[in-house]
Amino acid sequence: MSKIFKINFDFYKAAFFMLLFFVIPSFAFAAGINDLKQDLENQIKQKQQEINQHQQNIQETQQKSKTLNNEIQILESQIDKIRLEVRQVDLTIQKSNLNIQEIDGQIGDLTERVDEKKDLLAEYIRTVAYYDQETFLEVILKNDQFSDFFNQISALESVQEEIQSILGVIHEIKDKLTEEKNELEDEREEQNKLKSFQLVQQRSVEGIQWQREDLLDKTKGEEKRYQQLIQGAEKDITYIKEQLSLLEKYNLTLDEAVQYAIFAATKTGIRPAFLLGVLEAESRLGLNVGTGNYKKDLYQCYMSLGYITRATKEKNAFIQICEELGLNPDTQPVSAEPWYGCGGAMGVAQFMPATWLAYRDDVAALTGNNPPNPWNHKDAFMAAAIKLSRGGANQRTEIGERTAYAKYLGGSNYSKWVYHSVTNYVINLTNKFQQQYFN
Repeated sequence: MSKIFKINFDFYKAAFFMLLFFVIPSFAFAAGINDLKQDLENQIKQKQQEINQHQQNIQETQQKSKTLNNEIQILESQIDKIRLEVRQVDLTIQKSNLNIQEIDGQIGDLTERVDEKKDLLAEYIRTVAYYDQETFLEVILKNDQFSDFFNQISALESVQEEIQSILGVIHEIKDKLTEEKNELEDEREEQNKLKSFQLVQQRSVEGIQWQREDLLDKTKGEEKRYQQLIQGAEKDITYIKEQLSLLEKYNLTLDEAVQYAIFAATKTGIRPAFLLGVLEAESRLGLNVGTGNYKKDLYQCYMSLGYITRATKEKNAFIQICEELGLNPDTQPVSAEPWYGCGGAMGVAQFMPATWLAYRDDVAALTGNNPPNPWNHKDAFMAAAIKLSRGGANQRTEIGERTAYAKYLGGSNYSKWVYHSVTNYVINLTNKFQQQYFN
């Protein structure tokens, strides 16, 4: 057997055993992960059924006569419903952790495959280099028969073909590796949203519990006192308008928020109540809004996660925006780095810098501000409205609005968000704003 054929055989044999070593455990690992994910998915669906039942109970009770007992029942059903939603989000976060674990494993496997291919490639290159040291005449003279010479030439050509093939495989694996890393980033950002939403839910439970205790305290549990409390009162205890949390975070008046929403919604064909619902949700979910710096919470964060291209792209976009507006990027606030993922979102609409640049010209055309400013409320409302309109909110239907907000959250991965609790939350806010300000 010629030397080159022996090298080929040895490497293929080694590659086969390495395949058995790595792939079989991977299959077992993947099967275990899939079973756990399916179990969590079943629990999530069960919680959704229980949530739907509580929502139905709330709606049925609201249609009954307004009594103290019914009002307490509504509040208690709301508390139970939100607690179920908290548990559902917790299950979803557990499933997300499994996804992250699975993606991390896939990234590790791909990295090992690249290293293996590089080792094999190095051996083939050494083989070619060895034969390149001999002259054509030397190769002929050291072979007793011309058939040996031609076999050697053929084997050498096969090695060169293998080198090209391995280079192609390495390129494909690296592309897959980049794809997996992007998926991991999306999963972590989704988990951040879920954890923020869970905190909002927990605070909602505390707020409703306070309402319940306050109501019982004021009425002493007596129906007569409850009826006296609500009779002709403009500030009905169960329908007091909540202050928008974005007013506190962004120095907006209620009238300004409503007017900006009407202006942007009219220009883009969406409902102003839906725009308010989205921005209010983003404000409440964005617990770290306006407390970060682009160097630490945006650029350095993405660099530390290995997303060098995105880090550079977002940093350059942010500096460009600040330069166009005459702002100092070092002191201009952005959202701080959350639990997972990175910060860097700007203004009330929470746009990332690169995303803002993609909408900049369209915003300028509709507001007349050129260049538009992501920290200007009028421009920010308009940018959000444009994005939501393009996502399907211009249909002015619930499914259109759900899809639009899902795309606002998840981009190309929007399908996993359409019927998620966070999307339900926005729809509920929208319905409240529609009733309070626009009906």
